[in-house]
Amino acid sequence: MALCIVLHLFTHAYGAMLVPLYLLIQKDLQLPGVKYAALLVTVYGVAYNACSYAAGMLADRANRRDLLGWGLAINAVGIALMGLTRRYELLIALAVLCGLAGTLFHPAANALVTSHFHRSPGMAIGMLGIGSGLGFFLGPQYAGWRAVHAGWRFASIANWQRPCVELGIAGVVCAIGFLLLAREAPGEHHSRPEPRPLGRRIRWTMLAIAGTLGARDFVGIAALTLTSIYLQRAQGLDAAAAGFIVGAMMLIGVVANPLAVWMTPGRRRLPALGVTMVLSGTIICTVPLLARAWILPVLCAFEACHLGTFAMSDAAILERIAPELRGRVIGLFLTIAGTAASLSPWVMGFWTDSFGAQGAVPSTYHLPYIVLGLMMLFSTLCIPLVAMLGKDDQPRISPASETLPAMMETVV
Repeated sequence: MALCIVLHLFTHAYGAMLVPLYLLIQKDLQLPGVKYAALLVTVYGVAYNACSYAAGMLADRANRRDLLGWGLAINAVGIALMGLTRRYELLIALAVLCGLAGTLFHPAANALVTSHFHRSPGMAIGMLGIGSGLGFFLGPQYAGWRAVHAGWRFASIANWQRPCVELGIAGVVCAIGFLLLAREAPGEHHSRPEPRPLGRRIRWTMLAIAGTLGARDFVGIAALTLTSIYLQRAQGLDAAAAGFIVGAMMLIGVVANPLAVWMTPGRRRLPALGVTMVLSGTIICTVPLLARAWILPVLCAFEACHLGTFAMSDAAILERIAPELRGRVIGLFLTIAGTAASLSPWVMGFWTDSFGAQGAVPSTYHLPYIVLGLMMLFSTLCIPLVAMLGKDDQPRISPASETLPAMMETVV
């Protein structure tokens, strides 16, 4: 679990580290708009999510430890190479490479940790979520800080590239450590040549869940880009200060993810998910109305709710799905919902570019934040769909006890 949390940290740190660097990248590469810098994160995210179902098929067949270790290693090398080139087309290609490597994480990790902790799969997902909070915190914060304050020089590496090199090297080291220390779950085979078919009912239900719950995912990624741009253009902060706020608001996920699962066992899970989505949607609408001193506390409150919904929804889905199907179920969800959500950095960059000189006025950002709030409300439509996953005669994890029925006597 600890090793998977570290991998989770790097996976999301790499996906979010460029967010506070958009304006530096635009200036250094002389790009015509911030949307071109944001496109790097969008391309990473699209590649990361579009191939998730294929990654899920691998996770249900191959050695999950190897998938996770080599996935991080390739991802880290790609990030380091971003710090060594300033050709935009090559940066786009490296974003694709990093995304394809990163796509291995969630299908394999979600399936692996729930196999190790089969008596409490929901809580295992909550604990795994600690890594996302740490990654979203450290990635933007470290990148913004090192881009402004790093003192080392090598060749013509730009300020924004230094954190790429540093975090890339760190990721390679951690990937090697993971491959040496991590193990498959006891009783799991290295090869699963013919897993049970996913089934039409589960497949179509997951597609419907992705179409609704995916709005929540879109908001999560869009809020990072929109807030970074808002802080630097309308509030006058530099990359380091913006990176600190964007990272700090995500740190709450370290507590929110496991706590959300722990507090919502059994029948509480889905109602709590709906209430938390409504709260997060309401809170995010208020950001442009706030004085600068209140922005970080309110964003932390938003993420406490928003990040908690990821742990609750993942737990609610996986505890209703048989273990041998989990990799493909997560992969299918991410392919649809994650790919659509990955477009949000470019969408926010394009939208804020259209503001022109008005981008320096905080009230200009009211509409984008309101739209994000409304999308959170729309995502509550997923709740009855998730409940439908438990309606068949296959053995399922009990949401009340998070225990396989066949293991009840052992647990007692």
